[in-house]
Amino acid sequence: MFLAQFRNLFWANFALQIKQQRNMKTSHILILVVIAVGIGILISMMGDLSTYDTIDSAKAKPGKFLHLIAKLDTANGKHIEYDALKNPNYLSFHVVDSLGGTTKVVYMKGKPPTDMERSERMVLKGKMTDSAFLCDDILIKCPSKYKEEKAKISTAAK
Repeated sequence: MFLAQFRNLFWANFALQIKQQRNMKTSHILILVVIAVGIGILISMMGDLSTYDTIDSAKAKPGKFLHLIAKLDTANGKHIEYDALKNPNYLSFHVVDSLGGTTKVVYMKGKPPTDMERSERMVLKGKMTDSAFLCDDILIKCPSKYKEEKAKISTAAK
């Protein structure tokens, strides 16, 4: 009788351990699935990260969304083309990058950003075509206010 109780207790305990191990395995599998999904999301987002390109490298990648760092090119009579009466959504201008590459930029979302002519450089987001860079967004690096203040201080000291 004692042996029968011990056997029943042993098998009940054994069955409980197997059930707990199965639950533990399910939880481990669930954790692994969550980790795999997280890694998949991170990898898919890495493809959307963009670095800054030069104009020459952008011309080699037509149609691909990228970021250009350039400054306004006003040499040789180039100017900003914007006519609010004719087409208030059309803006075009030429830019030059740090390596000397130049291209025309077409921005179809309205008027020029404030102080565009005075900007030290711009970050242009968009796609390159055969004839121009089609810009979706323009970020202006404004002239440093500290340079202006420094100039005022130096003229005041004289």
